[in-house]
Amino acid sequence: MADRMGVGTTLVVAMALLAIGAAWFAGVSSYPPAVAAAFVMGLGYAMVNPATAKGVLTWFKPEHRATAMGVKQMGVPLGGLLASGLGAAVVFLSWRHLLFGIAVTTVVVGAFWWRQAEKPKTGSGGLRSVLADLKTVYLNRKLGCLNLASITFNGGQQGFSAYLTLFLRDVAGTSQPFAGMCMGIAQSAGAVGRVLWALVSDRYTAGRRKGVFLTILTAAVAGMALAGAVTASWPAAMLMCLALLLGATILAYAALMHTLCAEAVPPQLAGAAIGSNLLATSIGGSFGPILFGTIVDLTGSYTPAWLTMGGIVSVGVLLVAFGFKETPRSD
Repeated sequence: MADRMGVGTTLVVAMALLAIGAAWFAGVSSYPPAVAAAFVMGLGYAMVNPATAKGVLTWFKPEHRATAMGVKQMGVPLGGLLASGLGAAVVFLSWRHLLFGIAVTTVVVGAFWWRQAEKPKTGSGGLRSVLADLKTVYLNRKLGCLNLASITFNGGQQGFSAYLTLFLRDVAGTSQPFAGMCMGIAQSAGAVGRVLWALVSDRYTAGRRKGVFLTILTAAVAGMALAGAVTASWPAAMLMCLALLLGATILAYAALMHTLCAEAVPPQLAGAAIGSNLLATSIGGSFGPILFGTIVDLTGSYTPAWLTMGGIVSVGVLLVAFGFKETPRSD
C-alpha cells in the first residue's frame, strides 16, 4: 500500500482503522468484540511503520537517512511511555473516556495526512505487477538475511520487555516501583539510542551501518549474559545500569534495521521491504516471551532463560555478520 498508494494515503487509512478500533474498544462490554476491536487496531498499526519508513527513504538524503529513521522510531518508546501515563490516569478518569480521546486524537492526525496525501509516481499496475514486486522483495537474499535475524532480535527484545520487572522483583528482590523505574530507564535509553546509533552510522561511518548495528546487538548479548548473573546482592545502581545497557541496545536497534532493509531493495519497494521485516519481527515477538516464560517455569530459574535469549540473539548477530553484505552508500 505504501509503495503504490503513497505514504500519506496509507497513513490516512491506518489512522482511520486505529480510530475505529479504539472507539469500538471503548464501547464494548464483552470479550469477543474487544478482541475484534483490537484486531482492527492491529491492522491499522501494521501500516504505520512501512509508510513512515517509506517517507524517510523518500524525503531524506542518504547521509541523513538513518538519523531521520531514528527520530521516527523514537515514537515507539515515547508512545509506550505515554500509554503508561494514560494507564495510571484511570485512577482519575474512566478508561473508556481516555480511549475515546485517543480515537479523536488519531482522527486529527489522519486529517493532517489527508491534506498531505500524494499519489506516488511509480508503483502502478495490476495484480501481476504486485505479485512481481512481492517476488522481488521476498527473494532478495540480503533482505532475507535481515528478516531471519530480526526474528531472533525481536524474540530477545520482547522476552526482555515482558519479564524485566518480574525478574527484578523475583531475583533481585526489588520493589515494584523500582522495577517499574528500571523499565522506564530501559525505554528511555531505547528512545535515545535509536537516534544516537543512527546518527553515528550517518556521521562517523559514512553510511556503513553494519558495524554499528553488530556492535549494538553484541552488547545486547553481553547484557543478557549479565542478567543471568544477577542475584539479590546486586546494588540498585548496578541493576539500573543493566537496564540502561539493555535498553540502549536490544530496544534501540530497530531504526538501523529498518534503514538497512530499505536500502537493500530498489527505492520503489522500500515499503514492502519494511513490511516483510515487520512480519519477521512479529514472529520473533510472538515466540520470545513464551519461550522465556516456559524456561523459567521448567527450570525454576531466570538464568537459563536469559542465556537462551542471549544465545538466540547471537545467532542473529552471526547471520548478519556472515550473511549480509552491505552496499556502499551513494551520496
